[in-house]
Amino acid sequence: MAMTDEEIELRQLHIELENNFKPIFEKHGRQGVSLGELRVELEEEGLLEHIGRSRMDELLLLADRDRDQNITYREFYRMMTHELTAEERRPFKRVMRAAIADLVPRRMREDFLANYNCCPPPIFIPLISAIEIGIFIYYVFELKEDGIETTATSGVPIKSPLVYNPRRRYEAWRFATYMFIHQGYVHIISNMVFQIAFGLSLEMVHKFWRVGLVYVLGAIAGCLIHSVTDMQVSLVGASGGVYAILGAHVAAIVINWREMNYRCLDPQELEDNVCCGFCRILLSAPVRLAIILILVVPDTAIAVYRRITEPEEFKVGVSAHIGGFVAGIFMGVLILRNIKRHSWERTLGWTMLALYLAFVAFCALFNVFYPGYPETDWNKLEL
Repeated sequence: MAMTDEEIELRQLHIELENNFKPIFEKHGRQGVSLGELRVELEEEGLLEHIGRSRMDELLLLADRDRDQNITYREFYRMMTHELTAEERRPFKRVMRAAIADLVPRRMREDFLANYNCCPPPIFIPLISAIEIGIFIYYVFELKEDGIETTATSGVPIKSPLVYNPRRRYEAWRFATYMFIHQGYVHIISNMVFQIAFGLSLEMVHKFWRVGLVYVLGAIAGCLIHSVTDMQVSLVGASGGVYAILGAHVAAIVINWREMNYRCLDPQELEDNVCCGFCRILLSAPVRLAIILILVVPDTAIAVYRRITEPEEFKVGVSAHIGGFVAGIFMGVLILRNIKRHSWERTLGWTMLALYLAFVAFCALFNVFYPGYPETDWNKLEL
């Protein structure tokens, strides 16, 4: 028996909905998609350009048949096949698909562990680590040609254009590129271990563009505060960026405290999946915070002690560590992914940005106008 044009269209619509929309709804679970959030997304995606606001509200109200303020796939299917006119279906399908795809499933907003994934895979931390290691190896051979051996704690190309040099502060790139240079094997190995161990896990949730931005801003902040507190001393090492990663973990804990503790002490979780249950405990907010503090506090205390007591040639710069860590917290609150954002967190983020910019402005002006820096070296770089 031949099918009418309307029956053929409905059959094609059924196939399209099953293939393209049902998988998206399944990510949101049985409760479906929040009606209020979907309305906002539809407006942002431009649905009002195709149908009026009153018609959109009417369709969403018709779709929410059980009045639970959520739309399930079954309700959505009925709306698409029974409530829309043929002229409305084409723009509504396109906009609706984009809107639903943009909504974060409720479980992911409650469960921080559900947000770990490798799509896209960690990019920034492996890339920056490879660059830093490659540059270190390059200078090991260059120094060797000059008769200088690189050891566990010595061997730094002090004349490199990448090193922060207080006598060449007008070369502004040095405030960031110093992170590519390390002094000895222990220095680079410890930094690489820290940034890979803590950076990769951060990227799996917050993605490379956020982690990369926090890392670079932390490195710049570390060098700026070093330039203000240790005006006579050059600076090398990725410690500012590494400590920014550690500070970013603290920021992530602050803005996602509740989500990180999702079911972490739930006996049912341990009973259902012992491995997952223990992962939740190890990745819970209090445990994460304790690990960060155990690493940061003793290391910083030792650096401060060495800064005060060691002979001049063995002194350790500590201000870059502190500056990077604080910048990681400040910028992390604003930049890192917030699984469930509250209004106070948004206010806190913008406040942190204002403080960071004020800090940068102060350091820049201090570098320009303070007369106590060593005499500026205007000689041409020797490459």
